[in-house]
Amino acid sequence: MNYKPTILIFIDWFWPGYLAGGPVQSIVSIVNHLQSDFNFKIITTNCDLNSKTPYPDIVPNQWVASPLGCEVFYAEPHKINAELITKLLHETTFDGVYINSFFSKNFSILPLQILNKTFKHKPVILAPRGMLGSGALAIKKIKKQLFILYARLSGLHSNIIWHSTSSQESAEIKHVFSAAKSIVQISNLPKKLSAPAHKEKNTGTLNLCFVSRISEKKNLLFAIQVLSKINAVAINFSIYGPLEDELYWQKCEALIKTLPNNIHASYNGSVAPKDIERVYATQHLMFLPTLNENFGHSIVESLMCGCPVIISDQTPWNDLENYQAGYALPLSSPEIFAEKIIAFANLTQNEYSQKSTAAIGYIREKINLDLIINQYKKLFNECIKN
Repeated sequence: MNYKPTILIFIDWFWPGYLAGGPVQSIVSIVNHLQSDFNFKIITTNCDLNSKTPYPDIVPNQWVASPLGCEVFYAEPHKINAELITKLLHETTFDGVYINSFFSKNFSILPLQILNKTFKHKPVILAPRGMLGSGALAIKKIKKQLFILYARLSGLHSNIIWHSTSSQESAEIKHVFSAAKSIVQISNLPKKLSAPAHKEKNTGTLNLCFVSRISEKKNLLFAIQVLSKINAVAINFSIYGPLEDELYWQKCEALIKTLPNNIHASYNGSVAPKDIERVYATQHLMFLPTLNENFGHSIVESLMCGCPVIISDQTPWNDLENYQAGYALPLSSPEIFAEKIIAFANLTQNEYSQKSTAAIGYIREKINLDLIINQYKKLFNECIKN
């Protein structure tokens, strides 16, 4: 039997958790698509984002076999420290390390510090997951600037391979770390979804959805402000996602109460990954004016389900309009967002069906699954050889 290299992954949250959104799905997809070529061992926490409730039926603080086909160490959050990480690194056999975060203390900074000191011969890949974009860096700006200054001066990231998922993210990494030696650009792997056969659409009405974490970065407040300017059409605005920032959500709630009578907004909680197709099957358009996305799993999933999108121009999907799959618009012009939403609401059934089909065609053309899988194989194998 051929030797299968082992990749050790650090990530704050992992399956069966899903509230952290795209980063979790990114690693689940890597494991799903590459487990025949690599062994994956994952170090994570035993509860989901913003939850203190442990996952049921999972034994913490020891390696367990996951139904996904990998081994996982689900640590209790209060037990994660430099001592535990050092112990796990010494006791675990691995060929390379993949770090799925940039600012995380326990799952990026501490592991890097320990690896740089004691395991210099082990190759490390780091995926910043959109955290180096200007929109993301503007949140808690001073704290982030101080850490980046420390990272530059200490050489914390001097020997890593950066994994970016778009040309935009590659540029962001180079802008923040001009001395970055190696940046490998590979798109995220999406999960498999099927498009509904047909969606009913009446002229003058629109089922509009926001599917993402409720946080400043995802810009729900801006979305509500845009809707407050619309009074010519009837819109059902469905909000899905975990409440990551309670104070931010309170601002959103207050503004929702002032929306005109033709806009009906509702918060529907988080969506489990298995239910996402059911949600998009009922929606005509996804609205995500995000401050920054290096990939945007919810955007990709929406398009795969035949649901066009209106998003900001701070994502890799900036040519949507060329394919009739939606719009990527500047955040400096909220009135244009409103104009495009109204135009979607006024589409006839036939016109909307064409847009829905175009959305599917667009994302299928953009994402070549076999090519991306081979790029990941090359990344991991070449990283280990060097």
